[in-house]
Amino acid sequence: MMNVNKRTLKYNRMAKQAGMTLIELTVVLLILVGLAGLLVPYVGSFTQKTHDSTNSSNLSSLNAAFGRYVSEKNKLPDNLESLTDSQVVPATAVGGCATHTGEAVGAVYCGLLDPTMFTTTTYTGGIAGTPSNIAITSLTKAGITSIHDNDPAAANKTFNSGTDGVNGLTTTLSPTDTATTLNLISVAGLSANTVTALKAKGISNAASTVESHLALALGGHENDYDTTCYDYIALGIGDHNKMIGNTIQSAPVNFPEDATFGPVDYYNHYLAIIQVDKDNTTQLGQSGKPCSSTTEKAKFLGVVANVPAAADSILYGANQGLALGYENGSNQ
Repeated sequence: MMNVNKRTLKYNRMAKQAGMTLIELTVVLLILVGLAGLLVPYVGSFTQKTHDSTNSSNLSSLNAAFGRYVSEKNKLPDNLESLTDSQVVPATAVGGCATHTGEAVGAVYCGLLDPTMFTTTTYTGGIAGTPSNIAITSLTKAGITSIHDNDPAAANKTFNSGTDGVNGLTTTLSPTDTATTLNLISVAGLSANTVTALKAKGISNAASTVESHLALALGGHENDYDTTCYDYIALGIGDHNKMIGNTIQSAPVNFPEDATFGPVDYYNHYLAIIQVDKDNTTQLGQSGKPCSSTTEKAKFLGVVANVPAAADSILYGANQGLALGYENGSNQ
């Protein structure tokens, strides 16, 4: 009997020692909470760095894919998106279009992250020698004969806003058809407030001109661009463009820093900037030289991302995407 009692007492002592006291549990929990507090900023920083790296890589890859397509096919890819509203924005519109109710057909697409980066441009076919006729001829000579409009009523602003159907329209380009009306968007100049914000960041060459905006977004000098002789239009690189299956497998999507600006509510495909001839007269351009006397083929200049509106917003090209990644990294 004594042996049994000793064994029982020994087991009870071991069982008590095997457990943890409330104080010990509290200390362990506090350590775990502290470690979690240290890891959360690191995980957030890692996620943002991944997005920045992906966006910069997508911009560079799309630029290269455009270049390969033009080199192989000797033309620009067809079936890009106009980034204009294909119908009056309905009261039932959701996402980024919800605040644009009643906006007219042909307006800058309400689903864009920052529509203020652009102005509307309308071309009509017919009268030879007019800027509209020259512009449509410039596009068709470059191989662009079909452009998808964007549907403000689409539930998903990135993946089904430019489809064919009742509201998703396709414009077939014809420079001689007087019935042809082509609604597109052009790169806008920077606002005075944006110029001030950019200069506060040390970007001293910012100015309130389209040429300055293009130089900041795509690189080069302001004199490399000329709004007297050309329009600089933006076309969406959506899911129907002819590069797919040739130089890219699918149309990539930009990752915004703020998840509330995701691809369902806003248009997050990348944009191609195209130089379109519009003037064949002898008037002098920005460089002091006269515009071309013959209609030039539209020319691809670069890929940009449209980002949510901010005080210092510009269209982001490959260099800006890389710089943003470094900036976000240094601020974390």
